[in-house]
Amino acid sequence: MFNLSSTNRHASHIAAIDLGSNSFHMIVAQWDNGQLNLLDRLREPVRMGFGLQEDGGLSEDARDRALACLERFGECLRAYPSRSVRIVGTKTLRSINDSRQFLIEAEKRLGHPVEIISGDEEARLIYIGVAHDIAPDGDNRIVMDIGGGSTEVIIGKGMQPILKESLSMGCIAITKKFFSEGKVTEKSVTKALIACLQELQPVKDEFLQSGWSQVLGASGSIKAVAKVCQANGWSDGTITLEALEKIMSIYVQHGKLDVHINGLSEDRQPVFLGGVIVLAALFDALELKQMIAAEWALREGLLFDQKGRLENHDIRQASVDALAARFHVNMEKAIAVEKTALGLLQQVAAGWHLTADDANKLLGWAARLYLVGLDIAHNDYHKHSAYIVQNVDLAGCSRAEQTQIAALVLAHRKRFPAKNFPLDNTNLLRLAILLRLAAIFHRGRIKDGLPAIKLKCDGKKIKLYLPGKWLDTHPLTQADLETEQRYLTDIDYELQLTAD
Repeated sequence: MFNLSSTNRHASHIAAIDLGSNSFHMIVAQWDNGQLNLLDRLREPVRMGFGLQEDGGLSEDARDRALACLERFGECLRAYPSRSVRIVGTKTLRSINDSRQFLIEAEKRLGHPVEIISGDEEARLIYIGVAHDIAPDGDNRIVMDIGGGSTEVIIGKGMQPILKESLSMGCIAITKKFFSEGKVTEKSVTKALIACLQELQPVKDEFLQSGWSQVLGASGSIKAVAKVCQANGWSDGTITLEALEKIMSIYVQHGKLDVHINGLSEDRQPVFLGGVIVLAALFDALELKQMIAAEWALREGLLFDQKGRLENHDIRQASVDALAARFHVNMEKAIAVEKTALGLLQQVAAGWHLTADDANKLLGWAARLYLVGLDIAHNDYHKHSAYIVQNVDLAGCSRAEQTQIAALVLAHRKRFPAKNFPLDNTNLLRLAILLRLAAIFHRGRIKDGLPAIKLKCDGKKIKLYLPGKWLDTHPLTQADLETEQRYLTDIDYELQLTAD
């Protein structure tokens, strides 16, 4: 299993789920004549972020609430093929130290894989959602989204984000740290504001220098503030710093979180002040005058990203190519390796039960990126390559996808890295073998081109057929293949080299 998120190109109904730190959301939509029609929405205030412990564990109560919600969501999703569903986890799932076990349990209940996305990817998807809700005006716009555990700030132009930051402050995080007992004082509010301003300090200048003509907010906290502003007659829903200060003064006056405010829903009440404080800090640090709340955000961004994949406009391919260019990869060589690797895959896909589309993408991306480490050093460059692929922000890719690409890159040469490769992932292991073989054939420049390469596989037995005359005239390649035979025995695979 590759756990590669993609979409059935013929699907008309697709679903997106956002496993946030405060709430879990699910939306189901249909594409009709190029238009997105939302068919259903579900939201549950799971408050998973409250269960995140200092040691990185997740409390049993929070885990039970989350899994119970996913069981209910799963009932709605079981009729959908996995390629029509995209499920992402954000800040809390990025932070817990036992995410692997949680993901296993979550996938059992949902019937579909769950991706953990980076803060950078979260910001990109938020911007896409907002941009499709409120049409861009041609100038820079700044978009903010306050979640339970993090806040994303993005400057973009048109449909493209330009500058993205994910900050470690959110409505639950602030509530836990400064108002855990439910009491509110002027001193605690001031401390919380200062903490948020400190989080913004390293990034605010870059945002201010970029400039913008439009200020937009998204998701629960900001939409809740807009409703409170409207319900209390302070504005038509436009958010101002004056309105935020009024809300904070109400809490200080009452001295507790449990305060009734016109326009504020009961389920938002426990974390509302935390979100207001984060938003007030954003207004202060970024010198904002007013903000409009958008209806769409991350979940809708997921749907539009899926639409791109449906129409074969996969941003992951563009991200891979951009990374290769950034590290000055010899693309002529990389594309040659990709072509050879995909040719080998085509010959063994059926016998090895490899899903052609997913396997093609992973193998192709790895072939284009296996040389990025050469920009750092020749010695052990495959280790540098793997580190870069694992840790850089690749737009559109989940953590799991980057981990798989990095594993292929790491394993493309020398002795197989058994300690750092998921050997239990048979499909990924076999892709690594194909990449290794392809890299051998392109290790040096072969002026007379490659011969017809035939590959047959039966479980762990691999038979490679090459013209005898060609092998005789390419002794270095033959020596590399003989070395590869020894390397593959370390992982219980047998490579037979046969001269036709």
